[in-house]
Amino acid sequence: MRAAGKAAVFAAAAGALAATPVPPPGRVAVRPPGEIEFRAVVNAKGFGRGSGMPGYHAIVWKGGKAARDALLQAEATDSAVLDALESLGGRPGDNLPMAAWEDRRDPDNPAPDTVIRGTPVEILLRLPGRRALVPLAAVLEDPAGRGLDMRLGGNRANIPVWKSGCIACLYSCPGSKVGNARYTERDFARGRTRFSMRPGALPADGTRVGVVIRLLTSPR
Repeated sequence: MRAAGKAAVFAAAAGALAATPVPPPGRVAVRPPGEIEFRAVVNAKGFGRGSGMPGYHAIVWKGGKAARDALLQAEATDSAVLDALESLGGRPGDNLPMAAWEDRRDPDNPAPDTVIRGTPVEILLRLPGRRALVPLAAVLEDPAGRGLDMRLGGNRANIPVWKSGCIACLYSCPGSKVGNARYTERDFARGRTRFSMRPGALPADGTRVGVVIRLLTSPR
């Protein structure tokens, strides 16, 4: 492709990204065939402090009990996000028992070794001043190096139990709507890794950003 042609393609792509409507506060934009978006606020200080769970909660609804520990505090509820992903054909795994968390330090209970299942998803961030969407993995540091394999865990039945507001956790968590298949609750309990924010990767705390979640398999 000639240079002029490449420039035109890039300009068109950038223009399309800039023209994407930002959802109003508290709402989830649903974009068929497989994408949603909502607003969130950066909370890196709380994510690092974590009240005993540092580096665990990636995205939590601002009204949930775990919001103060989240890297991103979402303006949309966790149930609304789950509803939106299911409306596009996402299939929750719903395979994590509560014992996966509650017995995470019990070496004789296999539940904490359970890996989250469900439709694979990608989480991207719309950051101020950036034309391209930024993968969630690009703003995180993971000392163990396994990275992210995010799955639509669902766990709808646990929403009224914990009331955590968790949308995306970085481990296979029974409280999350989306969780990470690369790490289990046993891994968290044993300190196999502790996620942290990559310095300078996100704007200052309190900055509003967009969160895009895409289904990575075609709905049936």
